[in-house]
Amino acid sequence: MELNHDDQHPDRCMVPQVQCCVCGLVVDSNPSNMCPNCLRAHVNITDDLQKEYILIHCPECGRYLQPPKYWSRAELESRELLTLCLKRIKGLNSSAGSNSNANKAKLIDAKFLWTEPHSKRIKLRLTIQKEVFNNIVIQQSCVIEYVVTWQQCTMCQKVATGQPQWDACVQLRQKVSHKKTFLYLEQLILKKRLHENFIRVEGQPDGLDFFFAHKSHAMNFLEFLNKSAPVTRRDAVQLVSHDSKNNTAVQHFTFALDIAPLCREDLVLIPYKDFYLKSLGGMGPLVLVHKVFSSVVFMDPRTLRAGEITGSLYWKKPFSSLQTSRELVEFYVLECQLMPVTNGTYQLGLVTVCLSDEVGEGREWIVQSHLGAVLHPGDLVKGYLLEGRVFNNEDLDENRYTPEQLQDVVLVRKVFPSQKARRNRRLWKLKKLDIVTSQGEATSITGPARRGGANASSGPNDDELEFEDEIERDAELRKDIAVYRMLDEEIAARRGPAAAGTDAAEDECDDDEEVPEIAAEEMLDELQIGDGAEVTGAEVNLMAEEDSGSEGVVDIHKKVRIE
Repeated sequence: MELNHDDQHPDRCMVPQVQCCVCGLVVDSNPSNMCPNCLRAHVNITDDLQKEYILIHCPECGRYLQPPKYWSRAELESRELLTLCLKRIKGLNSSAGSNSNANKAKLIDAKFLWTEPHSKRIKLRLTIQKEVFNNIVIQQSCVIEYVVTWQQCTMCQKVATGQPQWDACVQLRQKVSHKKTFLYLEQLILKKRLHENFIRVEGQPDGLDFFFAHKSHAMNFLEFLNKSAPVTRRDAVQLVSHDSKNNTAVQHFTFALDIAPLCREDLVLIPYKDFYLKSLGGMGPLVLVHKVFSSVVFMDPRTLRAGEITGSLYWKKPFSSLQTSRELVEFYVLECQLMPVTNGTYQLGLVTVCLSDEVGEGREWIVQSHLGAVLHPGDLVKGYLLEGRVFNNEDLDENRYTPEQLQDVVLVRKVFPSQKARRNRRLWKLKKLDIVTSQGEATSITGPARRGGANASSGPNDDELEFEDEIERDAELRKDIAVYRMLDEEIAARRGPAAAGTDAAEDECDDDEEVPEIAAEEMLDELQIGDGAEVTGAEVNLMAEEDSGSEGVVDIHKKVRIE
């Protein structure tokens, strides 16, 4: 007689079957002794969730209150509003693997339900999962309703009662003859979305004033400025009001920052007495400002050597530039001989140049320049002419540098004649900050009246156009700037009557010249949302963070999922 060892093995016994305690259907044995239909009908996992909440909305500025005191801006049926609503719901599991959230429900899906805009009601349909018994998971849906009530935010209350609206102010200044530094900082602010914390921005002759509702927002902005420019800072505190009974006070914090008066393409004569010559490794002494961020990077056009001075080191012994980009002169290239010295994209060259309006007169200069790789006979180049100039510089007056260390001409960059003529044909644009004057009138960075001096005759848009030209020439600069593709209506308006007279000149300048342009792949499409735009359910579906891991996958061998 043979024995069936499989039947006697204790691990291979059949799962016993029982009758459902409600309907009598025969099912596999489970802790509830109920069939799936009866379990779904008798167990409601949404009972623990509160079905009604109150959302406080400011009718003046359109922001919602995120308890306890933070106000956030959100449009109807937006991701921001969905996040705000989900944070109000208690009983949802927010982190996987936590013992405190073991009995909470998992959020599977969330989407808005349509309601009348004037009903002051917002409804969400939630899909949640919860384990009711051992290894038994139920998934159900429920509707959460939010009642929108109106209440003025703290900022609008200050406006209505005439109280000061700001608690902190950052005054940013730079004593230079142009506004290119502020145009660059404007693009960094917009790209990093720091402008969302601004109450307003006021334009000043030498800079900008940024106003904040909270001191913490101003401190974050100061940290950004310390990383973006070599600045020095002075703080001031003004007592506005004081309540001795409650021991409270209202204070205004003012932070005054000065940016170093050194900009890209400026010509600098390194001071002889101070320690800069040693810290820069003996380069120069005539150097060009190559890049400005928290430090200032210099480049020696005669040797292609680069050196860096930190902002803190600069402000210990500050110095100014010998000549600025406003004093650039146009030269004509007669001859260019390459030299076997390179540094990145630059190559040393021996260039013979003359003034562009003195071609053929015999007045020429032989210059050792870093532009040897891009210059050819017949090209135009911008540079500084030092011959015959008198500078208010102590080192030059006392002849501390030998003539061999100095040079009469310093070349800076190649000139593309057609780039200026092609300005109206650009297919891209830059966003701008909303800037006002102290009287509340709209303006721009280049709008306020400037001081007399080197740029007194410049138009209000010259700095903006030159900054756009610089963006086209420098690919490294474009990495920090968001360039947007222009709409068809904007292109037609830009190429209107003002550009009609320049079409012939543009066509003549397009002959075989490699004019720098921004590729279409580098442009961003500006988001346009109309009143009739709808947000689909797929755009607002949110999955709980723990669902992305292995814990969110229901194992059919260990758990029974009932829908």
